[in-house]
Amino acid sequence: MHLIYSLIIVLALSLILPTAIRKYSKVFYGLATVIGILVTVYEILRLTNGYKLEGFIGALEKAFMRGNVAIAFFVLVMFAGALNKKLNITKKLISIRAELAILGSILITPHCIMYFVRFINKFMLGKPIKFLYVTYLIIGLIAFFIMIPLCVTSFKKVRRKMDFKKWKKIQRFAYPFYFLVYVHIMIALFNHKLDWIKIITYTVLFVGYFILKILNENKN
Repeated sequence: MHLIYSLIIVLALSLILPTAIRKYSKVFYGLATVIGILVTVYEILRLTNGYKLEGFIGALEKAFMRGNVAIAFFVLVMFAGALNKKLNITKKLISIRAELAILGSILITPHCIMYFVRFINKFMLGKPIKFLYVTYLIIGLIAFFIMIPLCVTSFKKVRRKMDFKKWKKIQRFAYPFYFLVYVHIMIALFNHKLDWIKIITYTVLFVGYFILKILNENKN
């Protein structure tokens, strides 16, 4: 499953290279941007010319395009704020939480752009469009627009110039963002042949996060 593999790799890199990610964040942002551009260009070629990648490269592109890699970054950001802060793994994730959020935001952008382009293409060609597909798209777009200020205010230069209360208020929109992402994913999964492993995996991650967060809030 693409999400599990993505999560394992992203978690391993985050735990092994937290200092490098923090110190050379611009390099990682640049790399993520290049990947995003390549994925978008390929998807446009696939849409217009039917070009198709095969094998490992094809599977890798699919993981980026479907948002699996981006979701893996967001899951780490989520749990960094929900796990026990005394744990070493939590300390490492918290130290690069902003960078992980920005990387996730950059990598999810091709997914958002291309699914909207596909919708426009279907509409222009007069192809049948299901209600669930439209709902999936609208929820995804709302989540994307919520994500933009979250991403921008995650940059340290922007954060330093902001009033802390205002910054905190904006960052609280992360909760509806995570909720909408989960709903968006569930609609996508229920709109196709049911894959209970995926449904259970995403539910455990997202519902588990909200339960942990609520428990931590009650303790405080």
